[in-house]
Amino acid sequence: REVLKLKYIDIVVTERCSLRCRDCANLMQYYTKPNNCDTELLLGSVDKLMKCIDKLDEFRVLGGEPFMNNQLYKIINKLATYKNADNVVIYTNGTIVPSGENLSCLINKKVMLEITNYGNLSRSLDKMAKIFQENNINYITDNAQAILWHDCATIKYQKRTVKEIVDMFLNCCVNDITSLLHGKLYRCPISAHATNLQAIPFYKNDIVDLTDNITTKALKRKIISFYKGKRYLSACYYCRGRTNNSNLVKPAIQVKQPLLFNP
Repeated sequence: REVLKLKYIDIVVTERCSLRCRDCANLMQYYTKPNNCDTELLLGSVDKLMKCIDKLDEFRVLGGEPFMNNQLYKIINKLATYKNADNVVIYTNGTIVPSGENLSCLINKKVMLEITNYGNLSRSLDKMAKIFQENNINYITDNAQAILWHDCATIKYQKRTVKEIVDMFLNCCVNDITSLLHGKLYRCPISAHATNLQAIPFYKNDIVDLTDNITTKALKRKIISFYKGKRYLSACYYCRGRTNNSNLVKPAIQVKQPLLFNP
């Protein structure tokens, strides 16, 4: 029996964001009509996925900005029940103070918030920190200004050899992250969102469709091959790369309107 261990699964709960960062690696800046996830589809997909996984280090709950989804609590409460998952980490930009059930779901020793501090843009960070301290909610803050971003948000076909693509994938900083978006499992955030935005062609081999009607055993074999057997993705041809050799840019530069892809 082959064991399936994953480090991270990005649980994309919304395409909506309270910021519009020009260089967002999750490509939120390109959504003209962003939507929250279909909660039932997401929970059903997670359930099928977790029946295949022996151990998961971390659910990474993100968007967009997760607290823009008023049904976030349903997702967090469910994720926290999986005994084969160690942690549930919510990635937020410090702009929205959760309340009601979206706050109470955070009072769980398995749940952690990672608040990225974008300086003046993170307008609610202090208030969030105070509320989290009062409710014994686990959180940490990261200083976004201390870390430059990879310049990888321009999606355009890059002419590369197979060796160059394989090397890029091998050295990619997100090659151990899977992303769950609208019932489909992807190997990286750019693959997920560029496909969802129809900025790149649909590559069947870059995706595991969790809505397919197959047995748990067959799905597990498919995910193992998908996670362990990939040398690169077709989507890699459209990515500038997220490696130590990639160009870097200042984080969180804001734009006023959604950006358009230039093919």
